[in-house]
Amino acid sequence: MEPTELQYLVINALQTLDLLEYEFYDRDSGDWYIATSSTILPISVILPNGEIVPTNWKM
Repeated sequence: MEPTELQYLVINALQTLDLLEYEFYDRDSGDWYIATSSTILPISVILPNGEIVPTNWKM
């Protein structure tokens, strides 16, 4: 599975704001795992629909 356009938009926005510290795309699940300097979403997942959720919310 390839990343969606919505996921790329989120990644590009985080890079532009210099918030992205780490990223990993899981081809099996289609999820993009990220670590940011944000205190609200320090370690999160960008779902294929572009939604960003903390890893402890992922089901």
